[in-house]
Amino acid sequence: MTILNEIIPCVILAGGKGRRMGGKEKALVPLLDRPLLSYVLESISGQVAPIALNINTSLDKFNKFGYQIIEDPIKGHLGPLAGILASLNWAHTLNHKWVLTLPCDTPFLPKNLVEEMIKVKSNDLSLDLVIARSKGYNHPVIALWKSELKSKLRIALEEGVRKIDLFTANLKIGYVDFDSRKNIQFDPFTNLNSPLDLIHAQQILGKLPPFFGLAGWSGSGKTTLCTKLIENFTKIGIKVGTLKHAHHKFELDKPGKDSFNLRKAGSRPMIISSKERFALIQENDENEEKSLFQMLEMFAKDPIQKCDLIIVEGFKNEPIPKIEVYRKIIGKPELYKEDKNIFAIATDTKINSSIPILDLNKVNSISDYILKKFQIS
Repeated sequence: MTILNEIIPCVILAGGKGRRMGGKEKALVPLLDRPLLSYVLESISGQVAPIALNINTSLDKFNKFGYQIIEDPIKGHLGPLAGILASLNWAHTLNHKWVLTLPCDTPFLPKNLVEEMIKVKSNDLSLDLVIARSKGYNHPVIALWKSELKSKLRIALEEGVRKIDLFTANLKIGYVDFDSRKNIQFDPFTNLNSPLDLIHAQQILGKLPPFFGLAGWSGSGKTTLCTKLIENFTKIGIKVGTLKHAHHKFELDKPGKDSFNLRKAGSRPMIISSKERFALIQENDENEEKSLFQMLEMFAKDPIQKCDLIIVEGFKNEPIPKIEVYRKIIGKPELYKEDKNIFAIATDTKINSSIPILDLNKVNSISDYILKKFQIS
C-alpha cells in the first residue's frame, strides 16, 4: 500500500457549501464531465485504505461512490476543522494512529503525495501532523494527523476556534515541500473555488486553449480589431475560436426555412448540417442564459474543433484576461482603471499607464504581442 508497509486511512472533506460554485456540492461539480471528487480518488488509488467521505448534505448523491460517509460530529457548518474532527474520530474507531485528510476540489494532487508525507512523519515520530506545502504556501487541509488529537480539537471547536492555523499553532508540525517537481507551471494543490477556476483547470489538462477578451465601449472598434486579428492568425496557421455576447434577440436562420420552422415548433436543440458547415441552435427559457464560463467550456468538447486561441467579445464585466480597445473620440473613461483583469490597451491615443499600450492601427504588432504573451507558436 505505502512505504514501510503502513496502511493509512484517508478522509476526503466534501462537507462545504460551495457558495462560489452557486451553492452546489463542490465534490460533484463536473470538470470535463467528471465530478471533482473522482480526480481526488484517482490520485490516491491504491495508496490509502480505507477511504471515507466527509459529507453533511445530500448524502444520497454520494452513495454511488461506494465509500463510507461520515458527518461532522458538531453541527452548524463550522468549517474544515469540523471535518477534520470527524476524520480523527473515524480513524480512532478503526484503531489507526494516523489519518490523511484531503479536500474534494484539488484535481492535480501529486502522485507521490502519500509516500512523501509518510516519509516525513516516519522520520520524526514526535510530530503531531504533516502538512503539504507548495509555492510558498502551507495547505493544512492536505495533511496527515495523529488521531489522538481528537479530544484537543473538539475542545478547541467548542471554544470557538475555526481556523486550522490557530488550532495547529502549538502543535509539532512537519512539512513536505512539493516545489521541487520539475516542469510544473501550476500549484498541484490548486483549489477550484469558482467557475473561472474550472476553466483554468481545463487549460491545465490541455483541453482548453488560452483565451482573452476584447473590452471596450460601443463604437470603440472591438469587432474591427477582432476581425483583423483573426485574419492575421489564420494566415500563419493559428486556429482561432470566437465567443461574442449579444444584448438582444438574434436569429441565425431565416423565416420560412425548414430549420427555422422546426426550431420555432419547439425543437431543442436544433442542429443543421451540410458539407460546408454545421450549426447548433439552442433555445433558452426565460432567465436561462448560459454564463460565459459555461460557453467557454464548450470549446473543450466535441464536436467543436479544437483551436489554438479563443477571443471573447462583449463580456467586459467578467473576470477574464482582457485587452481594452479604447478610442478617445468615444468620450468615455478608460476601463483599465477599474478592471484589474485588463492586461493591455489597444488605442489610437497616448495613455500613461503601467500596463502595455498597443497601437490600435498596428494589428501585426498586436498579434505578435498576443502570441508572445500566451506562448502560442
